[in-house]
Amino acid sequence: MRRSLFLKTIMRHYIVTFLLCLPLFFSSQSSKKESDSLNKVIFQLRKDGQLDDALALCKKIIKDRSSALNDKELLSLYIQTGNILCNLSRVKESFDYLELAMEGNQKLQDNEIEARIYGEYGRNYNILGFSQKAIEHFTKSIDLATKIEDQKTKKPLLQYLYSARAVIYEDTNQVDELYSDLHHAYENNPDTYGASRLAKYFTVHRQDLDSAKYYLQKGEQSFSTGKFPIFQKSILLRSYGRYYFAKKDHQKAISYYKESLAISEELKKPKDIKDTEKLLYEAYKAIDDDQKANESLEKYSKISDSLSFENKKIQETPIKHILREKEAEVKEKEKNYIYLVIIILLTVLVVGYYILKRISRSTQDEKQEIISENEAKTQELKLKVNQSFDEVVQLAKNNSPEFWGRFQEVYPDFRDKLLAVNPDLKPSELILSAYIYLGFMTKDIADYTFKAVKTIKNNKYNLRKRLEIPTESDFTIWIRNYLS
Repeated sequence: MRRSLFLKTIMRHYIVTFLLCLPLFFSSQSSKKESDSLNKVIFQLRKDGQLDDALALCKKIIKDRSSALNDKELLSLYIQTGNILCNLSRVKESFDYLELAMEGNQKLQDNEIEARIYGEYGRNYNILGFSQKAIEHFTKSIDLATKIEDQKTKKPLLQYLYSARAVIYEDTNQVDELYSDLHHAYENNPDTYGASRLAKYFTVHRQDLDSAKYYLQKGEQSFSTGKFPIFQKSILLRSYGRYYFAKKDHQKAISYYKESLAISEELKKPKDIKDTEKLLYEAYKAIDDDQKANESLEKYSKISDSLSFENKKIQETPIKHILREKEAEVKEKEKNYIYLVIIILLTVLVVGYYILKRISRSTQDEKQEIISENEAKTQELKLKVNQSFDEVVQLAKNNSPEFWGRFQEVYPDFRDKLLAVNPDLKPSELILSAYIYLGFMTKDIADYTFKAVKTIKNNKYNLRKRLEIPTESDFTIWIRNYLS
């Protein structure tokens, strides 16, 4: 598997190098045929998992050929670039390209483009742990996609959006919604990924191994057609591993997990690597191989901390985007309100100048009140993000005895919601939960509380069990979703 991927990597590098170094290929005289050829190259690079090369080619086209593309082609290229960056966990850059696409579509007003933009926003929000915001964006995206008339465009897009939203429902343990979205996704456009996800559902959530086996075979058949990207094979192999783990064939499960891990490492997909290391930890534990179990747990923790650290650095990105969305909503309300005022004014014009003047004054007062209310809410959000959060974080870093009391003032529902899950939680476990909620990595918690890293890891693992957090859910994301 590694050798095959390596050879493909070399071949793709040669192709991309050739394309990037051929100036005439990117001239303004390029034909539609050449554009189609470029799209096929990008598709093949993505299919083979060469995301860095695909990203480089997309950026090169945007830089050198954007003037030769029509509006929809350029916006689609922005979205594809944002999608690749999201797959590489480069969320901030992904937001930047999606903003360009959204701005361009204000003129075009294309349902397909807008549906794809909201879908990619949803994926980015989910990576950052804003699950409810992600669901809202996916729901809006699906509503837009259902309005597309071309079935060849509509069905694959709906399959992609339902599959992506199902990931969030699984992370938040909404099992009924999970199955509904997986079913809709596979019904619209059957592929290896969809079959693998359904196999996982029947293995993990329904313990129906016959149905799981059926979808695993369907996934094999789909991938054998050569139409689907290599990352889908890694998902299928992981589902096979879960299937054999459920059948108590732990050695076979480990074998499949390792194959899946090799692909994820080759594709540089840290989240998939993290999830597979977690599964390997459980499999090694089941055969009492403590050494390898600890190795997998160590890798899982390291990647989890790394992802949390990266997400923490860009938390301001989604917050700024949310504020912009709120401002856009207010502007839209103002625009609609103005239209309503115009209609009213035209209606009452015959009544006389005096009534018209009073209506105009009332309109302006109400409009100003809406603007003032929005500004107040915006300032309140900013103060909460900047002041209270910073204060609690600093108390945590200082290991201050005032930390837990101040934390409960800022997040008053935190303690009660956790105790609702397990009323026997100790104060030390509640405080550890607070550190995790704030996004601190394992090493940071150890440093601030003057404890060993291994002690914190064990405490986190025990706390996860006491809160009954699903094994594949990220601790920080789970606790934020539950408490929000």
